[in-house]
Amino acid sequence: MKFTMPNIVRMYDTDTAGILYFGQQFRFANDALEAMMEEGGFSFFSMFKQGDYGIVVVHAEADYKASLHVGDHLTIEAHVTHIGTTSFEISYAILNAKDNSLAGTVKTVHVAIDVKTRTKLPIPPAIRACLVHFQLT
Repeated sequence: MKFTMPNIVRMYDTDTAGILYFGQQFRFANDALEAMMEEGGFSFFSMFKQGDYGIVVVHAEADYKASLHVGDHLTIEAHVTHIGTTSFEISYAILNAKDNSLAGTVKTVHVAIDVKTRTKLPIPPAIRACLVHFQLT
């Protein structure tokens, strides 16, 4: 299932010309990740509070496809593209809601780790269940 959420380009997302700074695509992706996981029943707040494991980004890439400006309304689409033993990958599309045109893409790869040893561990069941829900088949 694909996850979809609205967002908006804010002043702090842009350069002095009011055009989206390309790196802000990662913020839009992270906003979608947090909202997607919450909708799937997983809470980052609980993960941070419990402190046994964490999820770290080990790879991120983004492509800037079209300009976005302050006030542009967006639709962020996210779906899980791969679930491994210790890692998972999520792909995002950043769409201009005005005409549904593609403004950017993001891909992130995450690894589950033990927060004390900083070593990889199998994806915890609560996270895996959420990921499976948003995986496109």
